[in-house]
Amino acid sequence: MSHKLAWMGAAAALPLFGIVTTVAVAAGPGNNTEPSITVEQVSERLSLPEFKRTSIDKTPYWREAQMQRGDTLGHVLSRLGIQDGEARKFLYSSPLSKDLLKLKAGATLSVQTNDNGDLFTLRFLNDDENGEQVLVLLEQVNGVWQASADPLPTETIQTIRSASVRTSATGALAQAGVPVEVRAQLADIFADQFDLDALRRDDKINLVYQTLLFNGMPISTGNIEAVEIIKDGVSHQAFYFAFDNESGAYFDAQGLPLKKGFSVQAVKNARISSGYGFRFHPILKRMRMHKGIDYAAGSGTPIYAPSDARVLSVERQSGYGNVVKLAHSQKITTLYAHMSRFATGLRAGQQVKAGDVIGYVGSTGRSTGPHLHMEVMIAGQTVNPSTTTLPARGLSAAQRQSFKRDSSQLAMNLKLLRSLPVNVAQLD
Repeated sequence: MSHKLAWMGAAAALPLFGIVTTVAVAAGPGNNTEPSITVEQVSERLSLPEFKRTSIDKTPYWREAQMQRGDTLGHVLSRLGIQDGEARKFLYSSPLSKDLLKLKAGATLSVQTNDNGDLFTLRFLNDDENGEQVLVLLEQVNGVWQASADPLPTETIQTIRSASVRTSATGALAQAGVPVEVRAQLADIFADQFDLDALRRDDKINLVYQTLLFNGMPISTGNIEAVEIIKDGVSHQAFYFAFDNESGAYFDAQGLPLKKGFSVQAVKNARISSGYGFRFHPILKRMRMHKGIDYAAGSGTPIYAPSDARVLSVERQSGYGNVVKLAHSQKITTLYAHMSRFATGLRAGQQVKAGDVIGYVGSTGRSTGPHLHMEVMIAGQTVNPSTTTLPARGLSAAQRQSFKRDSSQLAMNLKLLRSLPVNVAQLD
């Protein structure tokens, strides 16, 4: 009886699987003679039961997707299951330029949607024709689609990361979720002491850096505030100190500068009028990533090569006006924009010495007035020039007191990370 019940249970379960079934029937046990076996094969395709969908949840939530090679915004929206016709219509008829809607492979797209495939908000960072990043925001307000160009409320939080090197420092940092911008900063902070690529297995990196949030979502990174690298059992620490709202530098635990910087300032005795980071652009009326620093100086003021270099290019661009690019090493390049004119005879491929004039301050391209815009790239990634190439400066007595107070708290964060036996990737 138990065998029959087992067969009945198995047969009853077959329709649930929607597969082709095969049943073999043979003589039962207990026969003394070899039975004559008759085998009959029966095949039947069984249909699956009808799937009935429950009620759709229309609660909005955020999703992120990375652009792949050959993707368009339409492709990504389809991949996310968004079929909102009105949203798509506005996307391609909005006042934004078509170039702003073309994202590179690897860029992150954030969308607010629901299970019904409706779209409520779309945002992403992208470079404009001037080479600066803008936060593109399309959102539905009271049922009407808008492309926002207003200043955006942002906040800065501390982010902590800890990574133990297994094969390479770059790989360990990437696995710990450290953004590429932060990795570029880190590679330069200790450049005068050792190469980041020289780290080996079981060396450790502890980081505290700034993350910029918009509506609670991370959209960019700021300066590294504190870092400790334990190399061959020896601790190397660095702490950021802001001289003012526009510039700063890295110092060790004793308050001594970690980097010498370049020997010459590009515009002598000029103040930095606009620092590196997000700001509201006065001409375009948009929130932009300022990828360099601006020196306030009168038209015609000489611009100097801050260190020995090879001239990469001397050209005119639509946004930056007259531009010169210099290569100072295999990794470090600098850019100088809005020049009124170039130095006589300056050409690509030429070698220049620290202190040589390469051009003159002007207001060419998209500019509000005469000034020099300077950028620094490490391995092609833009970093803060004030912490990378400016000539080193010490701390005054008052600044030392502020530095001691701020670095003590940051040192406690590093100590906590050091004591943890595992990698740390904080959820911001």
